[in-house]
Amino acid sequence: MKKVIFYPLRFFWVFFRRYVSISIFIIIFFTLVLLLLYKWAETDKVGCSKNNTPIPLKSVFLSTTATEINDKPQPIPTGELVSRYLSNKTEIRLRWLHKKVEKISEKMNRMQSIKLIQHDIKSNTDVNYNVHIFYYAWYENILFDGHWKHWNHEYLPNWKKEDGKMYPTGTHEPPSDIGSNFYPALGCYSSRDLLIMDTHMKQIKDAKIAVDLNTTSALANYATEAGVLVASWYPPGMSDSQGEPQETIFLTLLNAAHRYGLKVAPHIEPYRDRNPINFSAHLHYFIARHGNHPALYRMHRGDKYLPVYYVYDSYLIPAEAWKEMLNAKGNLSIRGTQYDGIFLGLLVEMQHRHDIKKAHFDGFYTYFATNGFTYGSSWKNWRSLGKYSRQNGLLFVPSVGPGYIDTQVRPWNVANTRHRRHGKYYEVAWRSALAAHARVVSITSFNEWHEGTQIEPAIPRVISTFTYLDYEPEGPNFYLNLTRWWVSEFSNKLEK
Repeated sequence: MKKVIFYPLRFFWVFFRRYVSISIFIIIFFTLVLLLLYKWAETDKVGCSKNNTPIPLKSVFLSTTATEINDKPQPIPTGELVSRYLSNKTEIRLRWLHKKVEKISEKMNRMQSIKLIQHDIKSNTDVNYNVHIFYYAWYENILFDGHWKHWNHEYLPNWKKEDGKMYPTGTHEPPSDIGSNFYPALGCYSSRDLLIMDTHMKQIKDAKIAVDLNTTSALANYATEAGVLVASWYPPGMSDSQGEPQETIFLTLLNAAHRYGLKVAPHIEPYRDRNPINFSAHLHYFIARHGNHPALYRMHRGDKYLPVYYVYDSYLIPAEAWKEMLNAKGNLSIRGTQYDGIFLGLLVEMQHRHDIKKAHFDGFYTYFATNGFTYGSSWKNWRSLGKYSRQNGLLFVPSVGPGYIDTQVRPWNVANTRHRRHGKYYEVAWRSALAAHARVVSITSFNEWHEGTQIEPAIPRVISTFTYLDYEPEGPNFYLNLTRWWVSEFSNKLEK
């Protein structure tokens, strides 16, 4: 009887001595299980008061302080209720986007961490020829030009009719109050100032922003430090709604770029009444005036060496109309003539893929630095766009950007803000472009200050009515350095 009673204990003792590590693990496991059960029991009390009566949830629109609970609630006007609802909806969407960017960035950081190249490191000779950058020469100041342009940008009217909020109106008052959420390190400069233009050319060249759309020969020519700026262009006497006619400054920009071994491609803006007929006529003017300039950017198509044109808002003109000009059999065809070129249309919606092909564009770009704003600017769509371009013989140029914020000119457009998050947003954009196997990448932008997409140096500044954003603690040159790093990464990928 004794042996029967103590046999299990003896067996346990022998088992414990032989399998000490397993025994310890089992003990720890059951201890953790008991702790988890205890914690779970504790959480059952959350949401209840001491007498187990449910704690009332706080309303989205009404405060629940003691005095307000006793007071009779005041009715909220319908317009204000809708406005508050939309505001909360926008905040939720922004939080979701921020978390999504954080998760993607953290996931990608596991594969490879960023080591920034310091600003004082000497440039090496390897330059990538497949990166474009959008450049704006529309800024004017009172000292150089006698008046302000663009720095004093007006607050644009709200296009969201359902938004009942009140927003600022009028124009900004530079140099302290400007139409940007960031403040430039060079101050409120004039784009016509040659010293400013030279500084910009040097910054772009030092960031290794260089381009050659002829990707088959680009890798063999890294040592030639040539770069391309994509600069806004309007026909003579025309301009955007905030500025002055700019055609004359295009020649100045070509000359400045040439001094630094850079090149320039025109970004054809949607000027008044633009259509293929007058565009063809303006093309004749452009080639007559700038066609022989050594800084005008060209690329190979077959045995021809043709100028490259970016056509902004190309979708505003039907594909059938563009076809008359861009198809070799069109009534207005420029194909095979001295006015032929490489024309890139803007892809905004998914349908635009087919429209661009039907119109006989040579390729397409996405421009907007706002992930999720359009089909074309959404990073998740770049793989399929790249595949479509390869299948149809088109050039796909995704546009990466460091962030987006335009509330100093569109204060009602908070929903489209994309915070920079100390370079993480820019990182995910670049990685998405590389993952899409893009052979050419464009950057939005060097200096589009109104929309907060610039990589140009910015500095901290505070005025009585506004605190400007900046690149701290990384410093004013952070995005020039970061761009240089990503251009290097892009070069390495093309070499593989």
